[in-house]
Amino acid sequence: MEAIICACIKDQMVRIWSFQMKCDATGVLPPTIIWISPRNKIIPSSSVKYQILNDGTLIIKKLTLADQGKYACVAWNPAGDNIKNVNLLVEVKGPQIKGHSGRTENKILAVYYQTLLLDCKAEGMPEPQITWTTPYGMSLPTPYLGGRFQVHRNGTLELRGIRKTDEGRFLCIAKNYLGEASLAVDLEVASLDEKPSFPVPNTEVLSLEADGDDISLECRATGKPKPEFLWILPNGTAMSPGMKLQWFFHYLGNGTLHIMQTGVIDKGVYQCLAKNVARQAEKRYALEPGQKPHIRSTASTMKISGSYTCKATNTFGSSTLSYPKAIVYLFNSSHFKVVQFSSIIVLILQS
Repeated sequence: MEAIICACIKDQMVRIWSFQMKCDATGVLPPTIIWISPRNKIIPSSSVKYQILNDGTLIIKKLTLADQGKYACVAWNPAGDNIKNVNLLVEVKGPQIKGHSGRTENKILAVYYQTLLLDCKAEGMPEPQITWTTPYGMSLPTPYLGGRFQVHRNGTLELRGIRKTDEGRFLCIAKNYLGEASLAVDLEVASLDEKPSFPVPNTEVLSLEADGDDISLECRATGKPKPEFLWILPNGTAMSPGMKLQWFFHYLGNGTLHIMQTGVIDKGVYQCLAKNVARQAEKRYALEPGQKPHIRSTASTMKISGSYTCKATNTFGSSTLSYPKAIVYLFNSSHFKVVQFSSIIVLILQS
């Protein structure tokens, strides 16, 4: 009776470090199992790349794209032979950290004695191994638990009770046999934290012209650690640093919001939020359409024999208001004179 084979694997996409293919064969006389590679070569029973177990299972180590293809399991005995084919598809991918291969760098400012989580999300096929290295050369595998440091199974490094001595570069390395990727985190520790604050006033009112020039709204806040800035436009849109939206631009670093060619359409309240680990503060700018000056008159009707004129001017126009005068000299001598201003009589002493 010829050997009967049960090939327990059909076409498969493989995403693991090594792979096993079983080849169950039966017969009156125990069959001998031989595996043929996609290049039509007999696979040795034991080598750096392959291993064939006693039950006929083929193990392929350190899978690469070169390992994919059609494998043949041949079972034979003196009564005959039987062949089963298995098509193997391999997917491999070098390590990436947060979607980036090679090395990436980041800077973090933390507050003394707080807990900090440093993420190192790595992907790859096969799944990469993650290792952290501290500024003073200690290597932390995944997972790790010891003292104030812990590396979680997802690669996140937890630092508890941060101290000034923890400052420096923490290095995360994700590695598989295809290569490695790394993330360097430069940690700075602030001894004290200080809530952001603005120079007074916290609210300013600015006038808008119909066809005005550019306006820069400053958001100069101080605090420890240095605050991050966020602008909220009158319609509720949030603008993070470096963001440009239509004629609005939020500069990186200093928190300034630049508005190009302002007009009455830009009226409303603009909010700048300055935030750090110690809380946040807010500064507001109210942009209002400009109006020419208006002078309120409380003078009553007078008989006019001349007038005094008050004129007020700004960039939006001017207004005038005239006060009537009616001056009559009632008496004049070398020592004093009596003058009537409208209905008011004044005695003026002369030296």
